[in-house]
Amino acid sequence: MITPSKFSRLRKITKYFKIAEELKSLRDSYLISRSFDLECIKEYRRYLAAEPDAEYIEELDEILSESDNRKMFEKIHFLYHLIKEEFGYPDPESRFIISSGDSCEKNMPKTGLVIILENLRSAFNVGSIIRSCECFGAKELIMSGITPGTENARTIKTAKGTENYLKIIRTSDITKTVNELRNCGYMIYGAETGTGSTDLRDLKMPEKTAVIFGNEEIGITEEILKLCDRIVSIEMRGMKNSLNVSNAVSIFLYEYSKMNR
Repeated sequence: MITPSKFSRLRKITKYFKIAEELKSLRDSYLISRSFDLECIKEYRRYLAAEPDAEYIEELDEILSESDNRKMFEKIHFLYHLIKEEFGYPDPESRFIISSGDSCEKNMPKTGLVIILENLRSAFNVGSIIRSCECFGAKELIMSGITPGTENARTIKTAKGTENYLKIIRTSDITKTVNELRNCGYMIYGAETGTGSTDLRDLKMPEKTAVIFGNEEIGITEEILKLCDRIVSIEMRGMKNSLNVSNAVSIFLYEYSKMNR
């Protein structure tokens, strides 16, 4: 533990980052032991009391006076992120903890849904799509063209480990892959805006459904668009006529899950 005199000589940002790191340590240890050792935070609170322009004393007092461990955990967590945001170094989502809702004991069957990505550009979009596909129980995710895969560090960072629980395939011949799915009884949908498309809300997707999503800028290529049994769009009311592709995939996944519960 740093001494009061050394603490007083530190730059302001360094002082609060030390407090933030201690808050993070408390938060993380609680997730393991469900208990707290608040001595360091009490010392930092005492050091701050001697500072002429001290911040977050009230928030620290709320933590130290909280009798409920879960509420204390929440206050510690929020103050940690508040300090990081305030000083311009927020944690990226890839470092976020997941403290509830996960279960290694889940063994729910996969759905029949297949998602196909043609020439996506953004690794972050792909990582987000992997995460959504795994959460909604997609049967598999097929990547083609320039779509970055799990060899890309940014994809893995955004997927947050869900790539380990989803079947991910790379195809070098998307035409052949789509035709193979059709031969196995799959309906092939292209997620695309434009004249002649069907509103997703008016569609009944069968269990064996495959949905193709194209490049963020130009959409599905003309060649692959011709392979689709139907073109499906998400009706919007705003001035912008398209969603981020990862958001669009999530909407399709949710609608499919409602139709095939």
